[in-house]
This record gives sequence, C-alpha cells and structure tokens, in this order.
Amino acid sequence: MSINPLSLFSRKPTIAHHSISIDKGLTIHYRHDIPGALDAPQGLSHHMLTYFLSANERQVTHFDECGEYDGVMESGDFYLYPADRSGFTRWHSIDKTLHIVIEPEFLSKVARDAECIGPEKIELLPVLKTRDRKLENLVQLFLTEIDERDFGEKAYLESIGSLFGIHLLRRYCTITPRFQKYAGDGLAPYQLSVVLEYIQAHLGSDLSLDTMAVQIGMSRCYFATQFKQSMGITPHQYVNQQRIEKAKQCLRSQKSSISDIAIECGFSNQSHLTKAFKRQTGTTPKIYVQQSR
Repeated sequence: MSINPLSLFSRKPTIAHHSISIDKGLTIHYRHDIPGALDAPQGLSHHMLTYFLSANERQVTHFDECGEYDGVMESGDFYLYPADRSGFTRWHSIDKTLHIVIEPEFLSKVARDAECIGPEKIELLPVLKTRDRKLENLVQLFLTEIDERDFGEKAYLESIGSLFGIHLLRRYCTITPRFQKYAGDGLAPYQLSVVLEYIQAHLGSDLSLDTMAVQIGMSRCYFATQFKQSMGITPHQYVNQQRIEKAKQCLRSQKSSISDIAIECGFSNQSHLTKAFKRQTGTTPKIYVQQSR
C-alpha cells in the first residue's frame, strides 16, 4: 500500500523541520536532517519533489524502471519522486532540504483550472538529479512563506501554488498538456463590479482566488488572468491594497487598537499588518496614527 511521504518523515529524527500548506493538496516541508533514508517499496501516495538547500556529499536515489543516482547533490539540485512508483532515497550527511509534497488531484485541478487539453490522469516523470532556474525562483517564494509563517495570504499562496503546478505540467509531465491561451480585454464591467463588491464586503475574511472566481463562474487561472487585464494588478495585490486602505480609515478614527484593526482588515495579527502597511506606505501604523492626530 502506498504511503504519504509526510508520514514517513514523521518517523524520522531531525534537527529541525517545519511544514506549511501552500494550497489544497500542496504542502511544503522543510527539513534540517541528520543522515537517514526513506523507503517506499509500495510507492508514495503523493508526488514529492526534493530540493536541496545545502550540499550532500552522497545521495542515493533509486526509482524502479528509471535507474539510480549515487553521488553528490549540490545546493539547487533536486529529484522528483512520482506517486505510485517503488523506490528509495538515502542521504549520507547532514543537509537542508525542501520537500514539496503534491497530491495527484492537485495537478488535475491545476490542469482543469488552466483549461488544459491533455490526459485525464496526470503522470509525472521520475527525475534523479537536475536543476531548473524557474523552479529555483518558486522555491525562494516558498522559503519566504516558511520564514513568515502566519503572514501568508490565501490568494497569494494559491497563486504561487498554481504557478508551481503549471510549471510541473509543462516540464515534468509524461504527456505535456496543451494550455488554453486566454484572450480578451479582461472582465466585463458587470463581472468586475460583482468581484470588487465581493472583495470590499469580505476584506476581513480569508479571501481566496477560488472564492473570488466562483462569484462570476470562472476558473481560478482564467479569473486571475482577466482580473489583471482589467485592473493592471493581480487579485492578491488588489486585495492587499484595499485592506491597507481600510486599515488607514480605521487608524484615523482611532476607535480601535492596532491589533484589533489588523484582524478586522483581514491580517493575521498586528505584525502582519505592520509589515504590509510599511511595505505599501513607507511608514508603520503607529507612526501613521501619530501623524493623523
């Protein structure tokens, strides 16, 4: 019986580890590991991409019907272990890695959202060792989310999750799907009005691309593309701007504490608000209040 790689990791001693859910079906698992091994003779229930954040002097990775790599893994190298394939991996020195654990249904959903024309069942190619510049950029975004822990915003996390999924489909799928080329001038005026009103009414909620897109009956990817065409910025950027504007209004009224305002405006806590506020306005909420008196 196949096994979830996160369950395998939970049984292994480690120096440090942390997991974060980027999207439904997409988990990022950071590990600072002592030498060890993972064995999956019945295969994994999820796809797993393991990206090396530090060098390992000897890494042995074996996939049935694919072969074996036995050698050094440098920072920036990765291997891709597809679901339902027998194999094992062993590492012989302390290292730091980022394991991207992907439910097969996640890739199917990304394909549907992007209106791909391709196989019903998405299968990934096994990769023993390679490098990928675009993946490196996506990994840096994932690492930032791990560093910021509770600061992640759902629409943004979904966006980078979709970018990652589409990249896998384009580069590492057994049969490369054909992607729909979106055209048009953006959302129709009535569609834009519906979405903007929904956003304003739910700024304090955990807004996601899916919940915004469903208001006008669109897929996540098509909605994000058409929204940017209409507004010139992504849905995530727009939501963040509106939350800051609402925070400014609340701060000027001086009727609530900064921590309460943060929650009211959809931020996870006061620190999250302060960071976003300073990034957009160049000052902190506390100083903004003082200047508004």
